[in-house]
Amino acid sequence: MKISAIQGDITQVDVDAIVFPAEEDRGLKRRIEDRLLERAGTEVEQETVARGPLHVGDTILTSGGNLRCRYVIHAPVAEGAQKTDANDVKRSTLAALRCAAGNRLRTVAIPAFPRGEQATSALVSALLDFHLEGGLEEIFIVGQGEIVGTLKRRIGPNN
Repeated sequence: MKISAIQGDITQVDVDAIVFPAEEDRGLKRRIEDRLLERAGTEVEQETVARGPLHVGDTILTSGGNLRCRYVIHAPVAEGAQKTDANDVKRSTLAALRCAAGNRLRTVAIPAFPRGEQATSALVSALLDFHLEGGLEEIFIVGQGEIVGTLKRRIGPNN
């Protein structure tokens, strides 16, 4: 399994699924989430709402709507107005990757949010733990700015 950190727009990556770090409280939308939902179309959000509330550690697999990917994996990293916790980032990331593998997907893109050192460490820890489990061909961590460079250094050149 290959893990790559790349600069770019996650909605433009050619993968089987994009991980959407949905939050229970949609009032806390972030820029990437807004862009993803806008490009995916309303059917993706409607599919998620129809399946009930999500909590950290839960996932919902929906269609990709108007996106390049076939699916969106909704996996919250925080609940309500809570700050993002490193343990929740790891739980959410592992749940999303296991959802992809369990649905026999080959490639996944995960957004790299600049949420601080602890969140970055939790993301890397989840990737390395999942790497031992296997089940996917390639995981792309997609972001902007220095976070991508930091992730490249953390996951190593041999992934």
